[in-house]
Amino acid sequence: MAVTGTLSSGSDFTGISDALKQRYEGPMAVNIEGEQEVLSAFEAVGDFETVEGSDGKQINLGQYLSAGGGISAMLENDYYPDNVAPGWLQSNLTIKQIGARVDLSGRAMRRAIAGPAAFATWADMALTERAKRIAFHMDRMALGTGTGIIGRINGTPDGTGDAMDDAFGIAGLGSASYLFMRDDTFRYSPNANGSSPRSGVVHVVRQNFGADTFDTDLVGALGTPATATSAADNDYVFLGSANVNGSGSREITGLEAHLDDGTNVTTYQGVTRSSYPDVLYAQIINSTTSYGGVLSEDLLDAADSQCYERAYGKPDLLFGSRSGARSFWKSLKADRTLPDPQGQYQGGKKAKGLRVFLGDRQVELRAARKAPISRWYGVDRTSFRRFKIGSGHWDNTTGAIWNRVIDSTGVKDAVYALWVQEEELACFHPARSFKLTTLSAA
Repeated sequence: MAVTGTLSSGSDFTGISDALKQRYEGPMAVNIEGEQEVLSAFEAVGDFETVEGSDGKQINLGQYLSAGGGISAMLENDYYPDNVAPGWLQSNLTIKQIGARVDLSGRAMRRAIAGPAAFATWADMALTERAKRIAFHMDRMALGTGTGIIGRINGTPDGTGDAMDDAFGIAGLGSASYLFMRDDTFRYSPNANGSSPRSGVVHVVRQNFGADTFDTDLVGALGTPATATSAADNDYVFLGSANVNGSGSREITGLEAHLDDGTNVTTYQGVTRSSYPDVLYAQIINSTTSYGGVLSEDLLDAADSQCYERAYGKPDLLFGSRSGARSFWKSLKADRTLPDPQGQYQGGKKAKGLRVFLGDRQVELRAARKAPISRWYGVDRTSFRRFKIGSGHWDNTTGAIWNRVIDSTGVKDAVYALWVQEEELACFHPARSFKLTTLSAA
């Protein structure tokens, strides 16, 4: 059964009456697959020192560059070599804050509380599914550049069959359609830093993955195809609303920033990247050179070897798009069966995922929906830290998660709940990890 409704501006949640009539199925349409595929791979670090920075909680990172010099061959009764002090780099990052809001009219709440378990069902579904959406976007952030850019408008938008390319704002990078969801709200801007945004909050009402397009209307005028005033080709797209968007340095710093050679991010964790290329430049390998754009054992072995030879890196997590996983399996299944104590590969399928031997290590290949088709990442997780301040939670600072809505006129018969999480992803030694580019779709 369809559930009608409108986006709430803090005054009501139209359509909740229909939801309350549902007894045997979830009252809210569950159309989100929001499991964390990326961030969950990085263990959170809770015991770390922070200092108050101008933009919130700042973390200072002491990055190890080298053990120093002072080694030489000697003759009998010779002098010892002079010491060269170890090399250290002081960098920093700021903990990011992610928030969300759920609204409910006072009348609907009272009606629900009086009904047989209806409110509990609504709360469980609405709040849980909203958390899944947040998890989806946190994963998107963990793959991006930390600029908040989802993509760029391709062509002149009008709200019907609009297109987006340049995922994360990176020229030529595809798969932008997998970085947002139906009912997300956007702000468009002609500038990469999100300044001077176009007038109007754009609401995604439909996605057409086959055509790689999406349809929109405007918050405040729902139901009529429309886009932001003066929106144009190549506008940058940010997740946001009337009062806030993800531009600037608000979002989590993702792998396209960490695993970079200065192409996407020139100033990295407060340091000029080009000053320390042997540490801050990840290993970037164009897969079309010698490997035909195919994710194969040979390509992964070459990338892994380069990480070790240049920076003593040992990637222990390989992940990217499902297209890449298909490409890898196609390169294997034609001529072999791989034994495994938990099962074996037969006829092109294995229940518990693909694995590859890199040197003497067996490493899992993990697929992530949000990863661009042309990318694959090899991560040495010993170089990464996931910093968190507490856990994500529905805020109960006032004694309950529900707060009264107050506008310029007065107190309204409506309530809202707020979800907050503070965290950031950091890397001490990007050169120990690799990024494969220009992979072909499988």
